[in-house]
Amino acid sequence: MSFFVDIVTEDSFYENLTLGVVKLLEASPCVRHVKVERRSACDRSALSSWEQRHCCLLPEDFKSFYASIDGFSLTWSLDIAGEEFPIGRMVINEFAALKRFVGTKEQQAEAENKNQDDLSEVPSQGPRCKLFEIDQCGPSKVFLVYHVRPEGDNEPGIWLHYEENGDTWYHLSKSFTKYFRMMLVHLGLPMWQYCALGLPLSTWVEQAYYLVGPHLLPNTVKPRESLSLSLWKDGPSNTVDPTIFKSRDSKQKNSRKK
Repeated sequence: MSFFVDIVTEDSFYENLTLGVVKLLEASPCVRHVKVERRSACDRSALSSWEQRHCCLLPEDFKSFYASIDGFSLTWSLDIAGEEFPIGRMVINEFAALKRFVGTKEQQAEAENKNQDDLSEVPSQGPRCKLFEIDQCGPSKVFLVYHVRPEGDNEPGIWLHYEENGDTWYHLSKSFTKYFRMMLVHLGLPMWQYCALGLPLSTWVEQAYYLVGPHLLPNTVKPRESLSLSLWKDGPSNTVDPTIFKSRDSKQKNSRKK
């Protein structure tokens, strides 16, 4: 998401950040109470302290995001026959919640016993990976994964740890920006990470997709062009431009002085 502007109002910032998804949801006849929680920027010193404490460099897009807003939350409810169900959820946790995940001793020992090649890209709960939980998807967890190499840590990726069928890892995204865009495209529908990976969904979750985003299900016929489709296929460049965050930071500081 690249924006080249000098002054960014809070309204336009969130509209640009969400790429019009709020208006799309509000236009749906069965969606109610679309709410975006507005947050202040994360202190840059906290970002530096985190990197020093964990000996990891945060990806630039990840750092730029938190330098603008300390997490993200968009929720909505589904209206079925006059009854509302709060099922829509797009969440990026606040930065303070980005803590290292350490498995149990049994899990770590099991990871070591697998004797996986050190160059393997598949994460593990052993010492060769640093795992930071960024979200949950049902019983599964979503991690920012750093592979520990002798020559130094490489760029982290985002993975889903799927525990329903053994200890299985699925790669979701190479970057935080793409992960955020995937979340927008899937409209915050339940278990959207499973849907993106083609993993099985429960019947009630599939029904929610049929009502709000049927084209997102892999076993349905793709409809005509829609906003959510164009966001994924033909949308604007998904590169977070730090200049928009700096503009918003300075504006927040000025408003506090008044």
